[in-house]
Amino acid sequence: MVKLGVTVTLFLALAVFGSARAANVPVFVWGKPSVTYVPALSLYSSSEFGALVEAQIDEKTFTIVFAEDRLSAEDLSQCKLKTQTCFKNLQKLERKSYLPSVEEPLSVLEGSNAQSVQLRPDGTLSERIVPQAGGIVVVNLSGDDFASHDALIDALYARLHKEHPNIVAIYTGKTPSFSYSSLVRKTRQAGQEPEPAKVELKTDGFLMVYEKFMFGQADAAELTVAQLGQATKVENATTDVVQIRLTGAGAQVDLFFLLTQGSWEITGVWFDNQEYYLRHRVHVSQHFSYSCNQWEYYSYDLQKKIVFEEVQLQPFWPGADGVAPPNNRFGDAWYCVGFTTGGILSGLFLVLIFIIIGSYGIAWMMDIRTMDRFDDPKGKTITVNAAE
Repeated sequence: MVKLGVTVTLFLALAVFGSARAANVPVFVWGKPSVTYVPALSLYSSSEFGALVEAQIDEKTFTIVFAEDRLSAEDLSQCKLKTQTCFKNLQKLERKSYLPSVEEPLSVLEGSNAQSVQLRPDGTLSERIVPQAGGIVVVNLSGDDFASHDALIDALYARLHKEHPNIVAIYTGKTPSFSYSSLVRKTRQAGQEPEPAKVELKTDGFLMVYEKFMFGQADAAELTVAQLGQATKVENATTDVVQIRLTGAGAQVDLFFLLTQGSWEITGVWFDNQEYYLRHRVHVSQHFSYSCNQWEYYSYDLQKKIVFEEVQLQPFWPGADGVAPPNNRFGDAWYCVGFTTGGILSGLFLVLIFIIIGSYGIAWMMDIRTMDRFDDPKGKTITVNAAE
């Protein structure tokens, strides 16, 4: 019955430190020979940690809690005093349980009848601690001088253990030194930028989207941005070429498409009634769309250029039944990237060198011949002519 009362005391809500229970902190438990070994990489909730503490105490156990203002697992591993760790006394404990992440441990360990002791700036305690059966004392460690706190814990625990051997000691923190979730959230928010809106152009048998259209001198540092907001199909009964005219404020682009043997291609590009050089040859399967991050065309004198950024387009051709598919979605995309890059060429060149070296090595190894005649100690010495 008395043990049940102690357990209930440990689970009472803390009035003084309730505002400090905000995140997971590391916990060390040691003292009684029956301290249980637990997995070190597990995340413990308050109830699981409470069950662990309950298993270590009885009605005669004295519990001492050392609570740092701020403590994280990184402090235990990274805090150094010259070449030694700041927690050398805590490290030398032979039998202890280490839990790197416990959810609000103080909500379990501290109760309304727990004695609270403060650490003064001069290193002394606000009152003397007298161990007694079933008692709970919380020592509040302020500041970031972990080395002096470690020495105080070692000296105080040695005295209390000598006066009352049935003791359980716990070292933990009220709040973590690092706020992991907030740091990750801020980083993600800083890295997320709103994507520019894409412009969609649609007409009978044609669909196109692009992010930006620019034109100007080929050697200009900055090009003029124009908005093409309308697509129109120009009827021409004298040719099989399909002409699509893109118009906007102060800009006009004409695209010419031709379907041949199950694939379509761009046969001409005009900007403001001037023909531009087909630098990128576009030849795509009939049911595919064409996509490119930087779609550029130059005038024939190479003095002017036009650029589409993040563009995707597709003309829709009638099928065998004479009906064109709906132009509300693109087909599979054919990208403008080349099939051979600098990295691929470098890799092929290195492989070729290795093949040549390996071929020479294998040829030389196959040319090695074993001796077919040997000296007879009792016979005449073998003479080998230079011709052999």
